[in-house]
Amino acid sequence: MNNIPGTYLLLLIWSLFELPLAAQVRWEHISSTSGAIEVPNKGKQQTSAAVADFNNDGINDFCITERTSAPSVVWYQRSGKGWKRHVVEDAICFIEAGTIAFDVDNDGDMDIIAGGESKTNQVWWWENPYPDFSKPAWPRYLIRNTGGNKVHDQIVGDFDGDNKPDLVFWAQGDQTLYFSRIPSDPYIQGNWNLISVYKYYSDSQMEQHGTYPAWKRTNEHEGLAIADIDGDGVMDIVGGGLWFKYLGNDKFSYNVVDAAYTFSRSAAGQLVNGGRPEIVLVVGDGLAPMCMYEYQKNTWVKKEIVQKISNGHSLAIVDFDGDGNMDIWYAEMTLGGYKEAVNRILFGDGKGNFQRDMIISRGIDLHDSEIVDLDGDGDLDILGKPYDGDAPRIDIWLQNGTNK
Repeated sequence: MNNIPGTYLLLLIWSLFELPLAAQVRWEHISSTSGAIEVPNKGKQQTSAAVADFNNDGINDFCITERTSAPSVVWYQRSGKGWKRHVVEDAICFIEAGTIAFDVDNDGDMDIIAGGESKTNQVWWWENPYPDFSKPAWPRYLIRNTGGNKVHDQIVGDFDGDNKPDLVFWAQGDQTLYFSRIPSDPYIQGNWNLISVYKYYSDSQMEQHGTYPAWKRTNEHEGLAIADIDGDGVMDIVGGGLWFKYLGNDKFSYNVVDAAYTFSRSAAGQLVNGGRPEIVLVVGDGLAPMCMYEYQKNTWVKKEIVQKISNGHSLAIVDFDGDGNMDIWYAEMTLGGYKEAVNRILFGDGKGNFQRDMIISRGIDLHDSEIVDLDGDGDLDILGKPYDGDAPRIDIWLQNGTNK
């Protein structure tokens, strides 16, 4: 698809000609640059964000990580019309992108899981102290402290069909995708039982789509998503241009989607009604196209959706306009002085076409950001944060929705 014309008004008021009146959207932009929300810390490398209801009040909160200063993890509580900042980790932790929220200890509140960057091999989880948030930080526990450094991306789901949660993460230093059943006693100080799902090697790689930064390793893999790809009722793992199916006895099969797009962000959803879910891959670090893959006659058929994406490290498949057809949301970074970075929705027609779009912002750095309901009114808002562009910084866009 060629560049889709969009309408961007300075006041962030949007009208889409082809959409019904109910789908007209007005965005309220809230930013730390105006003092409307407190910055996480004074550091310049905000590596990840995760959204969850941490205080069980029925409204989503969120956390932000930063790897050069303390506190390295903070969470924001929705309070009235704004957000109140709280500390999760008061020390410096070398946290990589891909942080998630999940109830690790099964006590009814959402905890936080994060992996280390190139300075550490550790993976941690922080125990939510709900309902007592009076202490200066949350308890931190180890999941892993062996192997190579850098763990970029984690997901939790039931991937072996036993109705219990499993943790999956890429360990780039080990060149391995790991699977671990969350233990009944997650407080153990040491390694959980880690099972290798897939191992890749840095000897060589296929010619990759687009161009990448010099620090990318040969054949490096990243990106994770969850979907029941083959329709057998058990969730599968999508990532690194592949999808993985549990076979039993702690074994997985790997299935190639696009071996030329291993270093990518991943999403999966029903973009073409009927059949298997489609897979979307986009460059997280670099310059490359956004591609959709549709399963046709035992082949993943590639369709280029956007010709050129610059560091599109934020990606999701959602039904933004409520028409029953899934849409794609993505956002770019401003690395290298790129001033045209967009925060954008591509509206799907249920047939794999995207002929309408909405650009929410332009020129604002978004990295590892989220599209999710942040104010409890039932519609989708956007949590934005940069990696290092203008950091420390937070941007939130609330849509009018039900006007709450």
